[in-house]
Amino acid sequence: MKRLLLGALLALGACSNDEPMTYRDLDRLATQQQREAIGRPAPDTCQMAAHQSLIGQDGAAIDRSALPAGARVICHQCAVTLDYSAERLNIQLGADGKVESMRCG
Repeated sequence: MKRLLLGALLALGACSNDEPMTYRDLDRLATQQQREAIGRPAPDTCQMAAHQSLIGQDGAAIDRSALPAGARVICHQCAVTLDYSAERLNIQLGADGKVESMRCG
């Protein structure tokens, strides 16, 4: 039984017409995949799109209960931990106290 299975696998392998890829083929494939990845939008893992209306608003007026769990409102030039969490929404305030930008992390 083992010989029959081994023979079938060898026959299937011999029937494939796949030629080995050259370095040029691999480079072309890698370049294509990289271009596709660059053009792909980043996943919205922290619900940032749902809160885009906050940009430009006063940071003191943000209803924190409406933000996702773990969200941070970061004041201008305030220190924060550098641990990364893709599910955490970071709301960055500008020097004027208004929401300047948002990012996941």
